[in-house]
Amino acid sequence: MSHRLALLLLLATALCWSSSGVLIKSISWNAMAIGSTRGLLAGFFLFFCFGGLKGKFKFKEFTKVHFLAGLSMALLSLSLTVAMKYTTAANAIVLNYSAPIWVALLAPWLLREKTQGRDWFFIAIIFGGILLFFVGGLSPMGFFGNICGVISGFFFATQAICLRFIKKGSPAMAMTLGAFLTFLIGLGFWGPPWPDLRSVFYLLILGVFQLGCAYCLYSLASPYVKSLELVVVTMIEPILNPLWVFLLLGEKPGPFAILGGIIVIAGVLVWSFGKHRQREAAPGES
Repeated sequence: MSHRLALLLLLATALCWSSSGVLIKSISWNAMAIGSTRGLLAGFFLFFCFGGLKGKFKFKEFTKVHFLAGLSMALLSLSLTVAMKYTTAANAIVLNYSAPIWVALLAPWLLREKTQGRDWFFIAIIFGGILLFFVGGLSPMGFFGNICGVISGFFFATQAICLRFIKKGSPAMAMTLGAFLTFLIGLGFWGPPWPDLRSVFYLLILGVFQLGCAYCLYSLASPYVKSLELVVVTMIEPILNPLWVFLLLGEKPGPFAILGGIIVIAGVLVWSFGKHRQREAAPGES
């Protein structure tokens, strides 16, 4: 797979992920149960998608890094779902996208991937754009949800680093495991009041499309990009997420949000183009 196609798959991943805010807030059930059910549906989708029944999963190649990647995915999914329920979707997404900072700090130590000054510059620009998009949104209310949002950002980063470390060692297997771990960790929270039929429909979309399809694309792309790219390219999600809220619920973004959106989209595109040119100049780099 070419690096350019991998970046396009990451953009498609962000499109799938961006439906989470509207869906999660529309489901009448507790957050952990929502996350658990979403993981179960996504797990089966990924298992069939990657041909688990045909013996294509090479379990003999399973390592502790696969487990850490799957566990990171599970904890990311659950903490972000809880954050979506207990604070605003804007808060949850912004705090989740503190991940590039964690990656930039950990990748040089764990992966020997140097974080260049240019990377730090674009991280600052993009993250600044996200904060501008949500000016006034980070209120002191929903403190617990905000904490969960920060935690989700850390696990987003550790997941990206683990996937990069796995590279060609079946990241799909790690993602499938992560989905089922999400189900198992949240299973104890299943109980009444049970979701209504509309919520069940939203749960199906959440599990199959928002998480299953997203991680299918994410797993395909992960061996061909750097850990920082896994996080930064998908940072268009914080723009798309409120866009769906505007289109479906009529919430109109203010002028700061529009300006922030322009900054983030431009930053992601310029940063990604620069990384692509850099890789073309050094084709031996993996």
